[in-house]
Amino acid sequence: MILGLSSAFGVGEGVNFTIRFYNQQIAYPDSKIPIKIEIENNSSKTFRFKLADHHVFNIDFDVKTLTNVAEQHSDQFIMERNTNQPVFFRDVALDPGDQYSFTENLSDFVKLSGPGVYVIRGLFYPDLYTPTTSEVMTSNTLTLNVRPGTTPAVQAAIDQATGKVLQQEALAPDEVVAYMLHARQKGAWNKFFLYIDVKELMLQQPDMKRRYQRASDQEQHDMVDNFKKQLQQEKTDSDILVVPSDFTIEKTTYTPTEATVLVKEKFAHSSYSDVKEYTYYLHRPEDVWLIYNYTVRNLGTE
Repeated sequence: MILGLSSAFGVGEGVNFTIRFYNQQIAYPDSKIPIKIEIENNSSKTFRFKLADHHVFNIDFDVKTLTNVAEQHSDQFIMERNTNQPVFFRDVALDPGDQYSFTENLSDFVKLSGPGVYVIRGLFYPDLYTPTTSEVMTSNTLTLNVRPGTTPAVQAAIDQATGKVLQQEALAPDEVVAYMLHARQKGAWNKFFLYIDVKELMLQQPDMKRRYQRASDQEQHDMVDNFKKQLQQEKTDSDILVVPSDFTIEKTTYTPTEATVLVKEKFAHSSYSDVKEYTYYLHRPEDVWLIYNYTVRNLGTE
């Protein structure tokens, strides 16, 4: 079932505090559920608030079941709210028409008791939370449908945007590369790996190839699993993991079983962009093109 979103509404004389689900539609009890916080000044005056380094002093979530039973705060939330420590913050000023937004994981604030339907409302403390705080803004409400938990393998095979099982398709080589890059931009690891030959990518490293050739069948299987985990944790092979801000496919060449795709990729910084040329190498062991290697060449900055 799709996560529902109710309409936003204004709070505080022209200042809107709204919440919405960010890039997720299917939830499980152990899911990270990203929620985008938006504060928009639609008044004719400057709106000022304090933004704490730890957002638990600005934000809270009131989460209830359909029977109006409130869910408990997470251990992390309770610890951060109640630890005796100074609260560091900065002043934020929103001029008329300006908006400020950031994203939080609901699971950092509330622990859901299990599958079911929940109603979520956000609370915003513009002058920071204290036990005696009186000024608080309330948001619109969201409806969250939490499905029963599944195994990690099953979750990895599900497209979180649609709830459908991911399946490889007979895409052209340039479409495979574009699919992988879009997935990396969105942080969708299951889609990122869908068209990558993880074993062959690992074996491009000479030391890994030597170890693999001497290993038993089970050890080889474990090596591939560990390499995939290291990729997802961004602990190895950093060039393929860097997220491009933009990319253009320049050239594609292929035979019935081998292909190369040349891509210009840009990586944005505050005042400039690095430009690199990636060459992706693909093979087609069966009916689907898979990326098994790549090279990178720096083209400078712009």
